[in-house]
Amino acid sequence: MQKVSNRLTKFSILLVSVITASAPAINANIPALARAFPTIPLSQVELLTTIPSFFLMLSILFSGWVAQKIGLKQTVMLGVTITAVAGLTPVFTNSFGLILISRAAFGLGVGLFNSLLVTIISSFYGGQERSKLIGFQSIFEGLGGVLVTFIAGQLMNLGWHASFWAYLITIPALVFFMLFVPKIPTVKNNVETEKDLPKVPLFNGRLISLLILTFIVVSLYMIMGIKVPTLMVNSGYGTTTSASYVILALSLGSMTGGAIFGKLYDLVKNYVIVFGFGSLAIAMALIALSNTTVLTILGGFLTGLGFRLYIPWALNIVNMGGKGNPWATSFILMSYNLAGSLAPYTALLLQSVFKIKQLRSIFWMNTIAYLIIAVMVVLLLVGFKRFHRRTLDEV
Repeated sequence: MQKVSNRLTKFSILLVSVITASAPAINANIPALARAFPTIPLSQVELLTTIPSFFLMLSILFSGWVAQKIGLKQTVMLGVTITAVAGLTPVFTNSFGLILISRAAFGLGVGLFNSLLVTIISSFYGGQERSKLIGFQSIFEGLGGVLVTFIAGQLMNLGWHASFWAYLITIPALVFFMLFVPKIPTVKNNVETEKDLPKVPLFNGRLISLLILTFIVVSLYMIMGIKVPTLMVNSGYGTTTSASYVILALSLGSMTGGAIFGKLYDLVKNYVIVFGFGSLAIAMALIALSNTTVLTILGGFLTGLGFRLYIPWALNIVNMGGKGNPWATSFILMSYNLAGSLAPYTALLLQSVFKIKQLRSIFWMNTIAYLIIAVMVVLLLVGFKRFHRRTLDEV
């Protein structure tokens, strides 16, 4: 471990973390972008907000390989550079195709460095200092989502092009990291040989179930994010700027959910997920009923809160017992990003299957879906404890 005490080094690493949750910052742009590109189907316009997730998922798969080839610091700098160029490209172009490519590249860039930040922290710091900095890294990630969303929302008053200036934060992040983070020696992975891997099946019933559940939960969650701005504008009680406050509340709710998960889990154990799905169901119902920005903002906050109770619960389940599948976390995150990237088309499919013509009906569908999932989870936890314990022992 390379010892580094410079406060600027810590700040530079944390500043890069600000970028990792900034992709949804322009979700409130959807109505304005739909007007700017009237010949483009709405589902393709909505894809601008979700396609980063797909390419983020892809780049996570080879970010470690790139780091082994060119070094950790260089990989982060490459990723932030790609993110900076891609994030700011829509400011200067009216080509929908180029904007779509830039959004894909944005996800690609973020995926190159976001999975390496903890590794970098661990390269420089140990013990309580490392744990503390990892905690700050999570906080900066959440604050980054809030900050960039807020700035993008304010700039939206100047037009949809201007809102992308919010990604200017990538420039100082790149400069600080380049100047104040020392070169990090390339180290080999701790797990090198097949004999070092835990002898567990790559997939089991519990992991497959959680992958499916994660895909469903994230799909419904992302549908909320991409449909709320259009609902507010079409219903006449909000603008693209006020819709950005809902996305902001979503980020604040996510931060709150992440902050309380540990303590809530200590109190109620796996029943924490019932609170998560309950919060999501209430949020969807509030948005479906809402005719005011304030009520929709509350729905956004509860959505973020409930969702951030689900994700750590799912990751905890697949890693329970300390002998879990080493690939489980990666598969859960891949399911997360795949669902996010496909959300516009998932919404179209659900609208077609259930003959949904009104936007509010989508949120009623989400409400019912989350309630059904909550009931199923309660039945699993209460009525099938013996089966639950047996499946846990498989991993």
